[in-house]
Amino acid sequence: MQDKELTAWLYLCQTPGLNNQNIRFLLQHFGNAEAIFNSKVIQHLAKEDKLFRFVDLCRAQKAKPDIKKKIQQALFWKQQKHHHIVTLRCKAYPSLLKEIPDPPLLLYVAGTLEALAEPQIAMVGSRKATPGGRAIAKRLAGDLVSAGYSVCIGLALRIDSESHRGALEKQGISVAVLGSGIDQVYPQANKNLAYELVKKGAIVSEFPLGTAPKPWHFPRRNRIISGLSQGVVIVEAALKSGSLISARYALEQGREVFAVPGSPHNPQAKGCHDLLKNGAKLVENAADIIEELGAFIKLEHERQQIHNDSTSCLANDARILLNRIDYETTSVDALIRQTNFNAEQISGLLIELEIEGLIISRHGGYSLSPA
Repeated sequence: MQDKELTAWLYLCQTPGLNNQNIRFLLQHFGNAEAIFNSKVIQHLAKEDKLFRFVDLCRAQKAKPDIKKKIQQALFWKQQKHHHIVTLRCKAYPSLLKEIPDPPLLLYVAGTLEALAEPQIAMVGSRKATPGGRAIAKRLAGDLVSAGYSVCIGLALRIDSESHRGALEKQGISVAVLGSGIDQVYPQANKNLAYELVKKGAIVSEFPLGTAPKPWHFPRRNRIISGLSQGVVIVEAALKSGSLISARYALEQGREVFAVPGSPHNPQAKGCHDLLKNGAKLVENAADIIEELGAFIKLEHERQQIHNDSTSCLANDARILLNRIDYETTSVDALIRQTNFNAEQISGLLIELEIEGLIISRHGGYSLSPA
């Protein structure tokens, strides 16, 4: 796309009072964005016509010095390595995203555009996720990229960041969608993670450079996450979780919805259980997702082999103790009663099992690691 046309798109998308529907109406009428700013256009429009009002808004916005500065900054940003600005009419615009009811008109992309063309699975979950939930997210993301998918996620802490790390550790492609300008990484704790994603995948935003994260940005971001993906996996979500907004968008967009079950005592699992009661596909592993989407992978044998390799080197006492630990939290007192080991023996064996990654320390005891 020529710089003049892209400049016109940038002005359109930063005009207050125009929503995406209004801008699509203008583009349909005038054919391209540059024509909307033609000095002779407004002379042929009646002042009571909504086209006149829209064009007048655009021209007034273009005349503002501070907006001109923002547009120049965006064009300069685009010139940097691995930086892209993609409009709805660009060939590089993701085809799946174009199909949703309200596709973003502009995408700022840092990373590789090819990452957006890969078949993607969205992963969302609670920012208050449990250790088990984070372990499941990491494992699922790693297994999905091993099977040839990329994952599409936000950039929040807990489920989001663990999913990205799971994909990156398996040398897969991971895409993060932001609820802020692409130069405003939020939270700051994930700044290094964002840098890794630019090198090995992409980060994406529809918001102009410099846009701070606001609460109302994240539901809009969620429609992009689900829109880029073939299906959405909810790992942990409370009943009033923002993750359920992603599930709703997915249903509206005709995407598959998957949910990971959890403990009935875990408030962060109740949203997933509600989705399962209403028709979401139950997910225990990546094969459940890929089978539903029409592909096939042999993950179960590989995972069982890894489990066998992990436990084969355990001493007999450690194996006895492991067999007494459940996915629900098991207290140390209960383990002493069930095994007749003393507290000192139990303590040493628990440390061994935790180092092996077979159990997780929790408040009140230990549970089996979902991984």
